[in-house]
Amino acid sequence: MLAVVERLRAEFPDVGVSLGTVDGAFSAPAGFWAAGGAGIEESLAYQDFFAVGMTDRIRAAHLIAFYSRQVSVVLGALYLGAGVQAEIAGIRFEDWSRLHQDRAVAGKRYHFHVDLAERSQQAECIGVFERGFTAHLAPVIAILKKRSGLSSGAQWRLAADSLAGTFLEIGRAIGDEVRGMAEALAIVKRPGSRLFSEEICYEEISATDPASGAQLSCQYRIRCGCCLYFKTEGGGFCDTCVLLEPDDRRARLAARLMQNGGA
Repeated sequence: MLAVVERLRAEFPDVGVSLGTVDGAFSAPAGFWAAGGAGIEESLAYQDFFAVGMTDRIRAAHLIAFYSRQVSVVLGALYLGAGVQAEIAGIRFEDWSRLHQDRAVAGKRYHFHVDLAERSQQAECIGVFERGFTAHLAPVIAILKKRSGLSSGAQWRLAADSLAGTFLEIGRAIGDEVRGMAEALAIVKRPGSRLFSEEICYEEISATDPASGAQLSCQYRIRCGCCLYFKTEGGGFCDTCVLLEPDDRRARLAARLMQNGGA
């Protein structure tokens, strides 16, 4: 288990994770996301780090995409990497710096204290994972709807996008993309799930490296929701945006693939 956690920290340093005894630096999820509390206000304010001209609705869209991705990393890595269900017992929002073009860029990340369930047949059931994931996000989505006016449906679509994208990342990290995609689709394609989507899918994009002539290919998660970034000052559409025409999206992804040398 510790090996999985250490690998999680190495592969996804933008997310913090701790095991063991909860200390005073962590807040229980209900307290962290309480209406009017520091957790939600600091989290919303931090979204201005990513764009200029955000409204509360855009901040909320960015926040639920950002937060559900980080939750997906922690819970998904433990589930896919160790077959263990985990529950988030504590949260803190902490300073964190990352390297960008060889320089440190100051930012923030969520740091989660997790409780682990014992391995069992139940722990191998993706339905159990889904229920835990949605139960954790439901009060967050409710408070963001009340605080910003962004609909629950829009938020659940963004959460589903984050889960599907993160499971692909985790699958890639553990050398089993196929399993990562299959487990995600088992959630987002299940009728009745809050994360259900007809639009989410994975698409393999191929291109030729202009420098070497090598054939490149990569799997991408195609979104069902929109983070509203295009409505910010100078903002545009992401390469997997649901609002793009399929041919435009494929051309963008092929260009990205060639630019990144197959990544």
